[in-house]
Amino acid sequence: MAKSENQKIKLLKIYDILRTESDKDHQIDTNTLLERLREIGIRCERKALKSDIDLLKAYGYKVRATRSRQNTYYLETRDLSLPAIRFLLDATQSAAFLSKTQTTQIVSDIAMLAGTNKAEVLHANVLCFDKIKHSNDEVLQIIVQLDRAIEHRQKVSFEYHLLGVNGKSKPKTENGQIKKYNVEPLAMAYHGGYYYLIAFYEKYRDVASYRIDRMREVKVEKESFPPNRYEAQFKNGELKNSMNAFGMWVGKTERVTMRLLNEHAGDIFDKFGEATKLYPDGDGKFFVMVEVNPQDPVFLGWCMSYGDELEILSPRGLQETLLERAEQIRAMYSDSIK
Repeated sequence: MAKSENQKIKLLKIYDILRTESDKDHQIDTNTLLERLREIGIRCERKALKSDIDLLKAYGYKVRATRSRQNTYYLETRDLSLPAIRFLLDATQSAAFLSKTQTTQIVSDIAMLAGTNKAEVLHANVLCFDKIKHSNDEVLQIIVQLDRAIEHRQKVSFEYHLLGVNGKSKPKTENGQIKKYNVEPLAMAYHGGYYYLIAFYEKYRDVASYRIDRMREVKVEKESFPPNRYEAQFKNGELKNSMNAFGMWVGKTERVTMRLLNEHAGDIFDKFGEATKLYPDGDGKFFVMVEVNPQDPVFLGWCMSYGDELEILSPRGLQETLLERAEQIRAMYSDSIK
């Protein structure tokens, strides 16, 4: 780049150096700043540097100066605060749908938002407690494709892969052939460490959810699709409600009434939110009404995990389902414990 062209971007380079290399604890003095500019081929005099800093401040950039024989400068505020950057780092580490390679790269990029000095500290203090990471390195590219398909209302085709008992990924099959899904994408949602595609599957005339890290051979088709009633329901929040506290089990929800011991009140607030109404029911118990999909296997397992400390009061069909599950488990063990 010619020197004259370098001079044209001098202000940008001054700001970039301050953004990446300075903070309140790591201020850059005049000599260092001038030397950093010279390294990238930009000439600057001391008086001109002061004028450039004043110009940045005049346009709203929070550059702070400490006056002394050797003035020092630092960027006081950034696009994101340190707590916000910390949250993004932790969220990235906990995202199971990202591979280890993608996680490492994204963590590095996010940390740099705080500047090189703070980035090193943030890196050192980011802990990941054995979070399972998946091996699909194409997840981020797939998300870009799905975003485009949703925006332009284009159908998407893909294979859906699951891990076999040997730990290797294999596509779902139908009649001995790899099953090809062709769906109308409605939205994407993050839940429980995984990213999901919510889509209308015309074959079953219903909405379904698909874990994006399990999708392979994703292709945005040329075929577009018109608005449908499911899309309107999604915008009104109906589908959002069916993506309940127990996962992305998309389906019709129903009001379920449960009775639990008082000691489990915190569990209910954690699962359904602190605005959930609990009603005292005597004998150290309370009852609560929640909207869930009673066919959701994750919800059924959650209910059974409480044993006799959680009782379903309604609907009757859910009582029968849980009783049937309990009898199946009892039958499985009855011979071995005689």
